[in-house]
Amino acid sequence: MKIFKLLIPALVLTTTLSSCLKNKFDQMNPDNSPSVVEFANPSAPASETPGGSAFTVFPVSYAVGAAVEATYVVQLSGANPAAQDITVNVGVNTAAVAQLNAEKSIVPSYVPYVLLPSNLYTISTPTVTIPAGQRKATVKVLYKTTDFSFTTKYALPISVSSTSFGSVSSNFGTILLNVTAKNQWDGVYAMQTGSVITRYLSPGNPANDALSGNISSNSDLTLTTINGSTVEIGNLKWAGNASGVGGIDNLQIVIDPATNLVTMKSLGTPNLRNTPGKDNKYDPATKTFTLNFDWNQTTTPREATVIIKYKNGR
Repeated sequence: MKIFKLLIPALVLTTTLSSCLKNKFDQMNPDNSPSVVEFANPSAPASETPGGSAFTVFPVSYAVGAAVEATYVVQLSGANPAAQDITVNVGVNTAAVAQLNAEKSIVPSYVPYVLLPSNLYTISTPTVTIPAGQRKATVKVLYKTTDFSFTTKYALPISVSSTSFGSVSSNFGTILLNVTAKNQWDGVYAMQTGSVITRYLSPGNPANDALSGNISSNSDLTLTTINGSTVEIGNLKWAGNASGVGGIDNLQIVIDPATNLVTMKSLGTPNLRNTPGKDNKYDPATKTFTLNFDWNQTTTPREATVIIKYKNGR
């Protein structure tokens, strides 16, 4: 009898736990999810977005032009596709920029975002329709990137202002687009035959180590716009695709559009220079850079020949 009495509470407890777990599972089940309208991620979120922020920053960049069209997706999240046509109105939530700046103001190094001026963009589809039986619609924004400042940290807080069905997402009903303009050299470049890097222990005394040698098969390089005639090199590595080349932070290529000749520089290492007597140029026909540069000339010299060809946009 005592054993039976002990089993009864255990059975009740097991039933209760099972019920709780079932309720929790049901709440997580997409079949029970509420229908909300939100923006799909246009890119990987920026790490700068504060934890717990109501808004997420997404970096996007577009070529310089008088009228550059970009597209973004609004989507219906929930158990089922749209049962009827859903009208979605899109606008700009200007308060979102001020709120994000306020959240980040405690960080001394933080550079505030600037609301993208209205004369630099047009939401060409302020009203879109998610068709019945579907989940997505495309919002089009026309940017006048030719008038963008390369040094201003723009943000466009594009927002779902209303929807004819469901509710607007509290997390992704508004997204902050960190919009930047790309110059014509911006992009991802593949390493080419003839690329090599050499380390020296002292002038004229090569190290002959594993970090020196052919880098033609190394990872692609990313060239990121700094201004209208300058790009910054990312992901340059030692031979064997080993660790990144250190000591030359903010390695940049400055292009003369009139001659296609380039000047190499590093903001972290002022003595980095074009190697005398060797080519430093851009070939617009093949979209190929030939770069020869060196640094630490009087102590522990380093020399690099980097030949890269445009592969795709960034």
